Amino acid sequence: MVEDLRAHLPRDVEIIVVDDGSSDDTAAVAESIGVVVRRHQTNRGKGAAMATGVAAASGERLVFMDADASYPAEAVPQLVRMLDDYDIVRGERPLDSPNIPRLNRVGNRVFNNLLASFHQLEGNDLMSGLYAMTRHAYRQLGLESAGFDIEVEIGIKARRRGLRLGTVDIDYLPRVGTKKLRPVADGLNILARAAGIALLYSPAVTFVVPGLVMVLLGVFGAVVLSGGPLIIGSIGLSINSLVLASIATLGGFQLVVFGLAAMLYRIETGSKPKRWLLLLVRRPVRLGAAALGAGMALVGAVWLLSLILTWFGEGAGDFLDTGPLVLSASLFVFGLQLMSAGLFLSIFSGRLAARRG
Repeated sequence: MVEDLRAHLPRDVEIIVVDDGSSDDTAAVAESIGVVVRRHQTNRGKGAAMATGVAAASGERLVFMDADASYPAEAVPQLVRMLDDYDIVRGERPLDSPNIPRLNRVGNRVFNNLLASFHQLEGNDLMSGLYAMTRHAYRQLGLESAGFDIEVEIGIKARRRGLRLGTVDIDYLPRVGTKKLRPVADGLNILARAAGIALLYSPAVTFVVPGLVMVLLGVFGAVVLSGGPLIIGSIGLSINSLVLASIATLGGFQLVVFGLAAMLYRIETGSKPKRWLLLLVRRPVRLGAAALGAGMALVGAVWLLSLILTWFGEGAGDFLDTGPLVLSASLFVFGLQLMSAGLFLSIFSGRLAARRG
């Protein structure tokens, strides 16, 4: 692979081999052919190997390439030239290539569709292992992944940070040596990384919007069923449906608060706050929410207490006011949640105001 790179690159280009805890003669062979070698005493993963390679490199343009000879060296010069117009350039393999194992082909298509749907990423091969990028772009990405989920992080963060991403169609060659990718275990790690980044970079879409939908549907169902059972054709909605509507309301609001917490964490890490989030943390809004929540909790508590006292007054027999009990308890809990959310936003109001610009 090094010989192939040297045949297509200028003589002054640095070629760095990172030996990620190999048990064979990888490092010794690499040193014998005159390339820069960096070694990990133990296996630390692909992302960690990339970070080590960047630390050893002195150039401003970086190319990352899997060392199994599956990516064509002749594509590297074109990737580097395209950095005149882009911050990151990705080599895209044909996804139906017979040199990609069948299970990996299925996994690549699944990940491409998921990343396109949830993170609006564009491209046909988001899991490619051939990248060129400027050192400035690498610093902006702030990569944290240690393993094969690094490609997911590159794609998502490049879009979120507004970096210019170009692509080049490349061939995919037969792999040399034993593969390191574990389709199931590494696939789960990739999904976990995509979900974790979704939490940090798309909390509004991932949590706030679904939470609001659940709250609206739950409140609507609770209001409709508060007057008693509802029969729609052959479908009967009664106390069980009322309980479900109440749970949806409370659970949906928790999702909203969770999404807001994620957005506030993003601001703590340097992201600019959304305009509507700034409106939420204005003093009248957050204090109004806290006051409304306290009022709802008080009404729910009084209602709940009156039901209990009435029950005791009637001899504490079978409790038949299940519907009012569900509604009063839900109103009490929802009020507490709303009051807590208002106070929670107050904690971050100073930091948000400081980042308004």
